[in-house]
Amino acid sequence: MKDAIVIYFMGMDGSGKSTLSSYLYNELEVRSYNVERVWWLEYENSVLRRLLRRLGRTTVLRSGQRTNDSKSFGRRTDRLTLKLFRALYPRLVLFDYMLFGLRKVWIPKKTGKKKILIFDRYIYDVISSLSREFGYAEPTRVALFRWFRKVLPVPDKIFLIDIPPEIAFARKKEEFRSMKNAQALWEFHQDLFRLVDRLVPGRSVIIDNTGDIESIKKEILEDALSLVDGEGSQ
Repeated sequence: MKDAIVIYFMGMDGSGKSTLSSYLYNELEVRSYNVERVWWLEYENSVLRRLLRRLGRTTVLRSGQRTNDSKSFGRRTDRLTLKLFRALYPRLVLFDYMLFGLRKVWIPKKTGKKKILIFDRYIYDVISSLSREFGYAEPTRVALFRWFRKVLPVPDKIFLIDIPPEIAFARKKEEFRSMKNAQALWEFHQDLFRLVDRLVPGRSVIIDNTGDIESIKKEILEDALSLVDGEGSQ
């Protein structure tokens, strides 16, 4: 391999992407490949993220406490602070993740020859989640995708792990709390699948994770080995 290879597992909660990415990591490690597995959301607990969550809770609390006089200077100030926080928060999160991506993807990609990087989620998940939470229009989301595609390496292989929302809900009832939430998240990921496949063409494969698990694992391993061997023969 001339460069590090990036493999990305995408899917809704309960789809099995963590199980399958761990399986691929173990199989490649057994075969003596230099491989690393990264859970992208591990950076949710960064120093900046903890500070932002604390500031967010304080800002929302202060804004909610002033309910008697909507014309008071304090209430107007709190509203302005809350509006400013909501405007800056997603930008700071994306900046924080860019630094994480440079350390976890860009540097290994540029310097880590003969290395395989397996990601459980990637920057695309973060962009789409923030777009959904803050109501970004489609052009804004696409623009962010394209900008980060220039900054961070595009995955060499994307496994889109797909299951019906009913199965995901059965696996993680406590997290979803309702079938309606599971259905909404499934639809969100179907949209994300289409967007990633359009913006990063020719690199994704949909894995139907409702069939025989051993056959699914075999398919993923064969695809990964084909990619690695293909790079090595160039």
